[in-house]
Amino acid sequence: MSTVTTRARSAVDRWRAMVLAHQAQSQRLRDAAVRTPRDYPPSVDSFRADRERDDDARVLAVLLGLVSRESTVVDVGAGAGRFAIPLARKVARVIAIEPSEGMRAALESDAQRAGVGNLEVVPTRWEDTAGISGDLVITSHVVYPLVDIEPFLRRLDAAALRCAAVLVFERTPLSWLSGFWPRVHNEERLPAPHLPQVIDVVTELGFGPPLVDLIDVEPFELGPPDVAREKLRRRLYVAPDSPADERLTQAMRELLDDRAGVLVPRTETPIRVGLVRWTLHRAAM
Repeated sequence: MSTVTTRARSAVDRWRAMVLAHQAQSQRLRDAAVRTPRDYPPSVDSFRADRERDDDARVLAVLLGLVSRESTVVDVGAGAGRFAIPLARKVARVIAIEPSEGMRAALESDAQRAGVGNLEVVPTRWEDTAGISGDLVITSHVVYPLVDIEPFLRRLDAAALRCAAVLVFERTPLSWLSGFWPRVHNEERLPAPHLPQVIDVVTELGFGPPLVDLIDVEPFELGPPDVAREKLRRRLYVAPDSPADERLTQAMRELLDDRAGVLVPRTETPIRVGLVRWTLHRAAM
């Protein structure tokens, strides 16, 4: 077997191919009048520490089992502090890496309101940081769009003194919306990398085989009908009053449940996240 053929089948290259195919489909199906989700300001509410969701508490319980009161935690892509702030209450120090100005503003405001003084915010991309390390280094729902996953994970591994962890969905991100794609665009949604691909890459890079914790999460609320419609238009790249928008209206009737005026995707299988973690021994336990 040739070197080229072997390399083409590597986990890293499979990851890259999935990301590029997923992005290409998005661009091909996107109505010219619709901006991409990246063009919108980030929705900080989904990434705050005060959402009071049971699934966040379940993830946090697993993370707290990996640290002690004396630990330093590095949260890569900390968002608005969803995990950084509650972790800071239980450990010696948290370093939150967050390049988004909007996310950082919410994170700093919420940390101050919570009386958390041991949280340091670093306003750069992970790829541009230097000299940062922690007993536990985590990243949550950050890796899906990364074309080049290897340098990101190698940096994660190098910064971890005891444990590195990657939190991702068990199935492709936004899998609960997959039923909309054939109804609106007449084709299945191509998957972005998710839990199996993370496990494969971590193992191929020599960090594993990793340990994996599977954690149930709650269905994602889309909000009242008008808000839900706008969110779905963004995610499906649909322009208002277009033929695709008419198909979206019908799909919403078929695929969403109304819970006291809040629309929630109807799911037939549990939604779970996987915490992929590996242990290092650069410091005494």
